[in-house]
Amino acid sequence: MKKYDDQPSFAPMAESPQGYEAHYHFSEHMEVTQYHCHDYFEFYIHLRGGQFMGVDNQLYALRPNQLFLLPPFFMHGLSCNRPMVNYERAYLNLSPEVLRQLGCGQIDLESYFRSHASHGRYTYQLSDAAAERFIALIRQIQSRSTQPSDPVSRFQDYAQMMSILTLVTQVLGEAAPVESEPMSNSIIQDILTYINLHYTDQINVTELARMFNVSASYLAHEFAHFTNRSVYEYVLYRRIMLSRQQMLGTDSLNTIAFQCGFNDYSNFLRTFTKIVGMSPSAYRKQLQSMRGLELS
Repeated sequence: MKKYDDQPSFAPMAESPQGYEAHYHFSEHMEVTQYHCHDYFEFYIHLRGGQFMGVDNQLYALRPNQLFLLPPFFMHGLSCNRPMVNYERAYLNLSPEVLRQLGCGQIDLESYFRSHASHGRYTYQLSDAAAERFIALIRQIQSRSTQPSDPVSRFQDYAQMMSILTLVTQVLGEAAPVESEPMSNSIIQDILTYINLHYTDQINVTELARMFNVSASYLAHEFAHFTNRSVYEYVLYRRIMLSRQQMLGTDSLNTIAFQCGFNDYSNFLRTFTKIVGMSPSAYRKQLQSMRGLELS
């Protein structure tokens, strides 16, 4: 298993103004992933080779052809207690702006998918035919990603992404969501729930352990085993992801820093730059530029 510092804290969508990307991957050996989130929608299909997917404080056993709906800023990551081999998956990432465009003024897809996930309906089982269709469309979009972008290729991408989303909406309307697995350690599930509700407050591991009647060393070990992050890293990461979400508004960076649980701006600046790879002001400028390009 990789150590925390060996893994990038934040992996942005491909650096392009398109606001979408599609990928199919096969890995002979796959590492577990740190709990993380994105500022875009992810439609992720597990084909084979994985063991568990955690979403916020829920754990799901991975089965072939399992679709995950992951809106922006929903924490998730792979989890396992054995090596993952021959791991096969595919995903479509969409910015909220592109998702709204794909609704063609007929349906608010952003609100539609957020509503489903907000009720804990993260994952659905696809039929073999639906999974094959999903993968075929993903690979067609991916095949054009290495070519120079032009209006015709973008139009073709949009048509195929609309086909993918049509498939997804049909599944959401017809199939029951997959139920989460009971965790062998429900205390960690309770602790995750607590942290997800209070991560902008001051959180101390010793005090947290006392609240849940466990030792600090036990809490630290089990939390890291489940999320592949320390409690401290997890809290900082959630705060920074919240700050990125807040930057869509008009509040000053100093105000955002305090809203997200930082006592001073210099600490926020240092943490944000380490996790995101650029300063908050640079990120906000890039965000505004990207949104303008996507909407033009």
